[in-house]
Amino acid sequence: MQNPRQVQLLALTLDQGEASAIALALEQIDCLLIIDERRGRSVAQQLQLNVTGTLGILLQAKQQGYLVAVRPLLDAITGTNFRLSSALVQDVLRQAG
Repeated sequence: MQNPRQVQLLALTLDQGEASAIALALEQIDCLLIIDERRGRSVAQQLQLNVTGTLGILLQAKQQGYLVAVRPLLDAITGTNFRLSSALVQDVLRQAG
């Protein structure tokens, strides 16, 4: 259950989806919030939430043996409107081995 007042406050600086996700995460114990937008991540971290993004999930899946390789998924992601810096892509590939 999301606190509507919390969502309204967060929506002053974030879009509705990010505000809702952060409000819900604030109500959970030991929650990992998956959020990619820079502003949303920054707000969530200021609120001391545990945060990861899509690439963090891919790395974790690779490290736990659920994925054989990360590169094909990164290639697919970069073919969309999802923006990734080349430095970030190289860092993820390095970490994924």
